Amino acid sequence: MGDGAQAVRSFIAAWSGGDARALADYFTDDATVWNDGVQHVSGREAIFEHFKGQLAIITDCDFEITAVASDGGTVFTERVDRMKISGAPVELPVAGVFEVDDAGKFTAWRDYFDLNAVMAQLAAAGLGGTPGPDS
Repeated sequence: MGDGAQAVRSFIAAWSGGDARALADYFTDDATVWNDGVQHVSGREAIFEHFKGQLAIITDCDFEITAVASDGGTVFTERVDRMKISGAPVELPVAGVFEVDDAGKFTAWRDYFDLNAVMAQLAAAGLGGTPGPDS
């Protein structure tokens, strides 16, 4: 594993601290993030606000990396993200792709997961998530 993979491991572990500023500081000024299955966010300050909003409802983050592969500045992860969303436990398999510059900062982060799986778990907890037709 190169330095990029280590930066990714550090970032994933930092989610347990719940500090949006510390998480945003892993990114370059012009980075892009797509980690909620809905919107792309561009720029470190916008990423900070995005994370702050997520962490207002997402707590107890325990993201387990099960596999890592890197090719140059691109780092691929396979994870199981465990967290609470509005108090409801959620467990989600995730594939993540990080683009890391020579300084070890992220220029992009994209997560791929089944949003219906999240909605189904929230619905099961009585939080009004509505599973889609593929659930």
